Amino acid sequence: MAIITNQANLTYTYGATTASVLSNVATTEMIAALSAAKRVLDEAYRFQSDLTYILSFENGGSAAITNLPVLDNLGAYTPAGGTAPVQPLTYTGPAALYLDGVFSAELTPAVQEGGVLFTIPEIPAGSNALLLYKATVNGFAPLLSGSEIVNTASIGTTDPLTVSATVPVASYADVTITKEMAPDPVSAGDAMTVTFIIENRGNEEATDLVITDDFPLALSDVSVTVNGAPISDFTFEDHRLTLPSGTQTTLSVPAAAFSQDPATGAVTAVPGRLTVVMTGTV
Repeated sequence: MAIITNQANLTYTYGATTASVLSNVATTEMIAALSAAKRVLDEAYRFQSDLTYILSFENGGSAAITNLPVLDNLGAYTPAGGTAPVQPLTYTGPAALYLDGVFSAELTPAVQEGGVLFTIPEIPAGSNALLLYKATVNGFAPLLSGSEIVNTASIGTTDPLTVSATVPVASYADVTITKEMAPDPVSAGDAMTVTFIIENRGNEEATDLVITDDFPLALSDVSVTVNGAPISDFTFEDHRLTLPSGTQTTLSVPAAAFSQDPATGAVTAVPGRLTVVMTGTV
């Protein structure tokens, strides 16, 4: 809505004199034929997470709006040092249209270079519409802590409306653990090595790690290293490894290191890593 203000000027004469007087300032509100807003339902994003967007429209005019084009740019931005924009979102759908709160249709948009193009068949006069759709975070999305995706939609063709929604990257640790045993096969009396590789693909450090492993074999002369350094703060009792076992040691795995190719815009993550090696005799 826009505020319209207006003031009139009146001139008049009396005898040989000409005079003028101003009216009061009158105001009124002008309701645009179409208004729109955009929001995202999700509080934050991660790599490959789904985001749900809602575009809301209100037709305040006296005539129906038909075949309304809505172009979503899928969060397009130009990386630092880059020359071409990249899109951190991939449209995955579905897209549902509601009129005055009632489901109307499932829309099939056209995915094109500038984003994804929806066409809303009709918004009757005095009605509101909601367009709900999903997009997935892809390999062009910035993942460093403090990053965000700003997603903008352009509505209409002549003097289009633009509405945006911003979602920040989540602050998180994404930890995996892989276990390897050697040699294979193993015999009684052999020296055995058990390696735990712990990786963090998130943008926050993972702290206070505790490893427990119920081992199927009895081991003697057990020793443990963490990133190559010997450690004594562990127990191996009744076939169970517990590391750390006390308060002498605190284990953590650093956040991933993220980089972006300035030419292609692709984001690469090198996981933070912690390597734990247990050795013993079978």
